[in-house]
Amino acid sequence: MWKVFGEECVMVQFESMWADRMRELSKRRKDRDRFIALLDQADMAHYLDIHQKLHVFKMKLPESCTVDDVEFLKSFVQRIIKTTEYHMVDLDDEEQKAALMIIAEDPADEHQVRMSEWYKMKAEEDMKKERKQKV
Repeated sequence: MWKVFGEECVMVQFESMWADRMRELSKRRKDRDRFIALLDQADMAHYLDIHQKLHVFKMKLPESCTVDDVEFLKSFVQRIIKTTEYHMVDLDDEEQKAALMIIAEDPADEHQVRMSEWYKMKAEEDMKKERKQKV
C-alpha cells in the first residue's frame, strides 16, 4: 500500500495527503503559523516520473510570495523531513524517491517563444516571396 509520511492513501490523494501530513507534523514547531499560512495559499500537485521512479510534489505559491517565503518553506520542510520517522513516500514499507519543488512564478514557455519567433520569420519570408512573384 502507498503511504505519504506514514499515512495510507491512493496516488490521486497524494497532494492533499502531503499537505495534511505536513500540517500534523508541524505541530509544536516554531513559526508554524507562517508555514500554515503559506501552505494554505499554495496549490499542490503530485507527479510520478515512472522512468526515474521519482515522486515530485509541486508547491505553487502565489506570485505575491517573496524569495524569503520560498526559503522559509524550504528550510521548514527540510527540518520536518529530517526529524520525522516516516518516509515522504513509501510503497509496501519500501522508501520511494521523492522531491518537493517550490515555485512562486510561472516558468516561461521557451518553446512557445521560440516557435512564435520562427512563425514571424516564416511569415516575413513568405511576404518577401509574394512580393518577388508579383514583380
